[in-house]
Amino acid sequence: MKTASPGRQRGVALLALLAVAMLAVSWILVSRLNAASRASSAARRMSNAEVLSQARQALIGYVAKEVLDLSENIPGRLPCPESPNDAGTANEGRAGSTCDPTDPVNINIGRLPWRTLGLDKIVDDAAEPLWYVVSPNWVLGSATPVINSGSSGQLNVDGIGNVVAIIIAPGRALSLNPNANQIAAGCTARNQDRSDRSHVSTSLNNPNYRDYLECENASSPIDATFGTSVVDNATNLVLNDHVVYVTAADILNAIQGPVSERLQRTVAPLLSEFSGQWLAPPGRFLPYAFPFTPPENNAAKQAHCGPSPAAQQAEGLLPVALASSGQPCSSAWTDINISGTEVTNPVCTSSPSDVVTCQYTYYGYTGPGLLLFQGILGFPPSADASATITASALHASASFRRPLVASDITVTAPRNTTMTFTLTPQTNGAANLSVQLQTPGSDFCVNDPVRGLACDVLLPLHVTANTVTVTFPSLADAVVQGTQLSANVLASSPPPPPSNSYTLLNPSPNQPHYWFIQNEWYRYTYYAIAPAVTAAAASPATNPGDSGCIVVSGFPLANGSTNDKRFVLAVMGPAVTGQTRGTTALLSQYLEGQNWAPGSPRTFAYQVYAAPGNPGNDRLAACPFSVGSPPVSVCN
Repeated sequence: MKTASPGRQRGVALLALLAVAMLAVSWILVSRLNAASRASSAARRMSNAEVLSQARQALIGYVAKEVLDLSENIPGRLPCPESPNDAGTANEGRAGSTCDPTDPVNINIGRLPWRTLGLDKIVDDAAEPLWYVVSPNWVLGSATPVINSGSSGQLNVDGIGNVVAIIIAPGRALSLNPNANQIAAGCTARNQDRSDRSHVSTSLNNPNYRDYLECENASSPIDATFGTSVVDNATNLVLNDHVVYVTAADILNAIQGPVSERLQRTVAPLLSEFSGQWLAPPGRFLPYAFPFTPPENNAAKQAHCGPSPAAQQAEGLLPVALASSGQPCSSAWTDINISGTEVTNPVCTSSPSDVVTCQYTYYGYTGPGLLLFQGILGFPPSADASATITASALHASASFRRPLVASDITVTAPRNTTMTFTLTPQTNGAANLSVQLQTPGSDFCVNDPVRGLACDVLLPLHVTANTVTVTFPSLADAVVQGTQLSANVLASSPPPPPSNSYTLLNPSPNQPHYWFIQNEWYRYTYYAIAPAVTAAAASPATNPGDSGCIVVSGFPLANGSTNDKRFVLAVMGPAVTGQTRGTTALLSQYLEGQNWAPGSPRTFAYQVYAAPGNPGNDRLAACPFSVGSPPVSVCN
């Protein structure tokens, strides 16, 4: 057997040692490269997290600020992404006026509108501007959104739903070659090309989101599903997006205070003005509430009419149902009746437009008649001819109806006939009308068994028939002039001509409370009226501390007294910890603390803040209310 020479054995050993050394060096190099890669990835995430957080805060703050812009008819609405046409131009960073997933240009995925948000042009670690996705039901698009405390987001990120906006750091361009697992997860092959106008000034191409975002974030057509990770990404990089998102609750909690402030400025003063329009009871009057119904029931606006079957519902939701004829809250006149002295042939009819026409007849002596009856027969002179028309308007004290004024009632009579009337709210939710008419004179043919028969027989030689016609309309929706709005609100949204008044329940877009009705905030606004302003009022609400008032604890001293409120509007925020909402939920699942618990005297909390063991997000508007220094009443 041959054996290797000592020299050869030493050579083999040296080669083995060299191989081991090279393996060790390779391991160290790979370890250091992996560590460097991990460090680089961590640093990138840290850098992007900072700019993403800044953008997220700016977006939420911008939306909250815009709530107080009285020209914004959809408070809480999110801005659209930057229009692709503006990329790389002097207008870049400006939000598009509209966006929709199906729009050929202004889709709901685009670059962050940093200029609109009041930011500098912030970029990610790859020097790329941030990208932005918005839920279609929170922006102006193919449909006008309705945003209130019940609104939810249509997007989801990694299976988390109720997302309204996503902000993305896109990272560097990738050459995507997904494996089978990644293709199954929604990734597609693509060499991202960023030679669009945002990078190359001479380019005519708009940025394409698929050249910046990857996998679920770059679905085509656009869908609602987004993600921050994908399978096998560590070994085959196909996704380098870094993401933050904003939920509906994030926005709704941020706008809760501004919404109640806007409610105080634009709605409460109009309700307060309305309360002084009715003739009776003396002072102020507000309609009964629609019994509280969970917003999830989606009760039709026309169903928001009080009171409940048990009358005198002083708390619940605002009775915003319209007076439309034939609808559940119609206030067409019923139980119409005429009575009086010297009155014959009384009749009342109602036209298709619910205008009531009443007629009655009285007989007056001619010259020969006076000679015969009062001169020859010696009948005594008659009293004045008088008549009373009564009618009832259902729901009129359980909804915001415009009371009649004297000019609404037309009297046509051959002689001078005076008219007075009363319109009185009733505890059952109706309002009763009484119209008194009087025609002076002593020459009437009295409708008694003797003289009445004689008048009938002797017509027309001795007696002439005189017909009185009275017309009056049904009660319409309330209108107000804005006399209790602050000067700046009145100046920004003056009452429109020709009536120079606001329609309380069906406002047009240029009216200050349009946002409240249009976005159905009345579903999420609790309404409570003080004992002194109901149809059953018995106690006054004239001075602070009167028993007919509502108390609001924590009310800012600069804004008036705590114990003189005639009504309260409490904005319900999104559900807090411990609340479960649904079609059968109780009020305690929408309001917190003392705001849901009735008491005597009724006491509300002006602001209920979230605190350990005592979560809450209620915000109130109330009247009376003062602003400024020295105080100026905008709701008295």
